[in-house]
Amino acid sequence: MDRSDYLTHLEADGRAFIEACQAVPAAPVAACPEWTNTELLGHLAMVWRFALAQVTAADASNPTGPDIPEGDTPAAALTDVLAAFAEVDLAAPAWNWSPNLTAAFWVRRMAHETAVHRWDAQQAAGSPQPIDPVLASDTLAEVVEVMAQFHRKGKVEDFPAGSLHLHGTDADAEWLLVPGPEGLVVTQEHAKADVAAKGTTSNLALWLWGRGQGDLTCFGDQNLLDAWASVTP
Repeated sequence: MDRSDYLTHLEADGRAFIEACQAVPAAPVAACPEWTNTELLGHLAMVWRFALAQVTAADASNPTGPDIPEGDTPAAALTDVLAAFAEVDLAAPAWNWSPNLTAAFWVRRMAHETAVHRWDAQQAAGSPQPIDPVLASDTLAEVVEVMAQFHRKGKVEDFPAGSLHLHGTDADAEWLLVPGPEGLVVTQEHAKADVAAKGTTSNLALWLWGRGQGDLTCFGDQNLLDAWASVTP
């Protein structure tokens, strides 16, 4: 996916997210048990502002606090993020917790963060729509390549004691995750693992983000599957 693809999805999912939250503000969010859609809306608006701050600061050494304009709204935050992401040099420095300390990290990250929370808000409202298959394939890739291996506290060192195979049924998306003494080895291949999950890329990505197994077909020990689903922050 390129910048244009990410921004198209960020805008569409962002607007759908705001609409779902505002339509049913008091609806409880299953993935965030103490939140309603109102709290989820405030959270993602703040995340958009935080991402914008990292890109604007162009400083890879330390995180930059977000600048919250007086009278800010979620729609304004989304508009500002889209405008900045459309113009920024993707190779420019930007703090984050991965090895890719560039603005490109945030363009990708916000597309996926927004898609997952859009699903959360719509689920709370009673009408969850899957993540678009093209985006979901990359959501899945970001999980296994980045988010499962690098958290804000540092590189992940402790992985479940068994391998995982992921099989996306609606895209060319198969992954083998094998924990080892030097970290996680990730390859794109069809291979036997200790446990496996098969289904749409949307359901696979949502499962790895702690949104439940849904309609996935899973094989192997449930405890090990649950352990893999808890690796993301």
